[in-house]
Formats: sequence, structure tokens, C-alpha cells
Amino acid sequence: MRRREFIAGIAATATTGIAQPISAQTNAQLPVAKRIAIFHPTEPPEGMTINGRRSFKAYFGGLNKLGYIEGQNLIVERYSALGQPDRIGDLAREIVASHPDVIVPFGVVFIREIMALTTNIPMVAPVPDPIPFGLATSLARPDRNVTGVVMDAGLEIWGKRVQLLSETARKLTKVGYFVANPFPIPRQSAFVREAAEQAGIAAAYVVVAGKFDRAAYERTFATVVVGGEKIDQAAYERTFDAMEKEGVDGIVVGDAVEHLTYRQLIVDLAARHRLPAIYPFLEFVEVGGLMAYSVDLADVMGRVADVTGQVLRGKKPGDIPFYRQTKYEFVLNRKTATSLGLEFPPTLLTAADEVIE
Repeated sequence: MRRREFIAGIAATATTGIAQPISAQTNAQLPVAKRIAIFHPTEPPEGMTINGRRSFKAYFGGLNKLGYIEGQNLIVERYSALGQPDRIGDLAREIVASHPDVIVPFGVVFIREIMALTTNIPMVAPVPDPIPFGLATSLARPDRNVTGVVMDAGLEIWGKRVQLLSETARKLTKVGYFVANPFPIPRQSAFVREAAEQAGIAAAYVVVAGKFDRAAYERTFATVVVGGEKIDQAAYERTFDAMEKEGVDGIVVGDAVEHLTYRQLIVDLAARHRLPAIYPFLEFVEVGGLMAYSVDLADVMGRVADVTGQVLRGKKPGDIPFYRQTKYEFVLNRKTATSLGLEFPPTLLTAADEVIE
């Protein structure tokens, strides 16, 4: 078996075969046995399947509708850093050396690693605004080897989340902007801090794991909290303990893909520490989170599947515009609010797209 199937932190599955006829037109258009490599910083490989969470079901379901079916005419190789940031560079080199037809990466750090290694292998990804991160020159014409779906409807969304949380937790005194690992462009954190200040609330910068210029953040945030160096359950637990000691009494959870892997743990820890939280994705509220103002991840990944299909058929990612999500869902969990001793204002209940009782 191939070396990469045994490397720690990597799991790859590959099945090949001849495509079964779908229709005369589709079968004529589809090449046989295209190969994609999926990378995630924390999600176990077994979770990145059509039987995994809702977003992966949408992705592989979308590929199936386009005629690309794993085990017939599609090979899927799955890679995970399993929460170890120092593995990302090795995994990027491993994937590039394998020369897949398309890479489907999760996380800006990994995308930048791939871009430093190759300009030829196409990437299709869900991303924040790609321009400030150097992933594209414009949304309309990326002009690089990466395209996909922009999940960020604008930085103002982070201020809106602070507002919604403060309207629910009216005694909020210090809100934590809760990120998985730091990145050198803290634009979202600035919007959270400014919105908190406007509401008369102190702001904390909360990092589950990672190394960064702590002093720079201490100059602008009332509190800086760091859980550890590796993203795992212990680091999340230490982070919540540290927030409690620092007087953080509410959190705005960042949209890092690592948080989705640990969504149940985050929600459980928030309940244990009695911290009201607003989340960036519906999936958190479905497992007991308080509230979410979010894009529909299933829709995002369905669109990522559409773009993947275009690339597999020969279109260059630099010629495919990034699709920008504009629809947001506002979901409330009334049972969780009651358990925290909170009550949603009538205005929020009226505005909500869904209220989970």
C-alpha cells in the first residue's frame, strides 16, 4: 500500500473503477477515474464522506448529481492534520507530490502552503474573503489556482453577532472572540472589538491553540487567553477554564473549520461554564448551542461541488469567479436559553428563521 496511507495524521481512501452509464450525454462527457484530495486540519478522514456531517453529504451528493461517483469514476483521498498545526506543511507537500486532479482544502493556512508549492494543481475551497489573504486578485477573476465559495458576507457580520448576543445576554460585561488559531490579519477580531466597545462591553481575544504576537493583541484587547499549542479536547477545556478566570461571560465563536469538528465539545463546555455564545454555523445550534447567525454550510458545499465539477471537466480555477454567499440564517435555541437563565427578546424571536424549542 502507498506510503501516504500510513503516515500519522493522514488517512486516504482510494477506490477506482469504470463509470457506469448515467446517460448517453453525461457518460460521453465524463472522463474515467478523476482523483481529488480533500484536506482538513482537524476532521477525521472518516467524517469527510457522504455519510459524514451535513456539509460533506451535500458536497458528495452534489458530485453524484454531476455524475462523479466515488468507487466508479472518482477516487477520493482524504487527509487530516488531526489538530496538529505542525503537520500541515508535510501534508501539503505529500498531496502536491501525488498530483491529484483537484485539491479541496479547508483552511487558509493550508491553501497558502499549497500555493507556495504549486501554481498548477487546481484548488476549490470554501473560504473567507480571499483577497486580503492573498488567495485571489479579485472575486470575479481569481487569476490563481484557487477558486470556490466565499462564506464571508462582509466584516460587518461580526459586529452584528456581538449585537445579537448582547441583546440576549443583557448583563454581558466581557465578550470573547473565540478563534481556533491566530492568523496575522486580525480584521474580524477588530470588528468584534469595536462592536463590543460601542455596546460598552470589554473584549477578549481567545485562542484555543497557537503561537502569535501576544503583546500586539494585549494592546488592543482587555484580555488575551490562549489554551495550548495543539488543537485538541484538552486545549478547548483549558481555554474555557482560562476564560472563566478572566471574567469572560459571553463568546462570539469564530468560523474556523476546526471549531466545526469540535462543535459538540464547544457547546457542552459553554453549557458547563454557563457562557452564552453566538455561533457562525447552524450545526452548533443543532447540537445545543444558544444561537447562530450563519451561512447554510450545506448550500456552500453544494456550490463547492458544482465548481469542482467545472474544474474536473477542464475549466481553470483562475477563470471561475468566486461565488459569494449572501443569504444568512438566524437560528435560536430556546431550550438552551432557558437553561442559561436567559430569555430571547420578542424582536429576536420575530426575526429568527427558526426557533428550536
